[in-house]
Amino acid sequence: MSRWLKVADAAEFESLPMGRQSLPVDVEGFDIVIFKLSNGWAALDDTCSHEFSKLSEGEVWRGRVYCEKHGSSFDCRSGEVQGLPATDDVPSFPVEARGEEIWVELPDFL
Repeated sequence: MSRWLKVADAAEFESLPMGRQSLPVDVEGFDIVIFKLSNGWAALDDTCSHEFSKLSEGEVWRGRVYCEKHGSSFDCRSGEVQGLPATDDVPSFPVEARGEEIWVELPDFL
């Protein structure tokens, strides 16, 4: 089972510093990062699988997020590792815009 939750308003991305494409959100005590990409939205666990830094603090380029601590990179949509030193993927979540609201689907165990 899973559930869809509203996590942000699209307008929140307009107040981010120039060039930022990620927004950290707390969803029921769980840290998620939402990405506004050129071809839609993406959502990942906000914790790097290498040394537990916040991915929301990293740079986003060409659909990848780069952890600021050691440079590990992950596909923003799938969470798949794209660059070392990380070797484990990070969880990804279905995300969609509903009007001006951003919704994420979380499994019931979170």
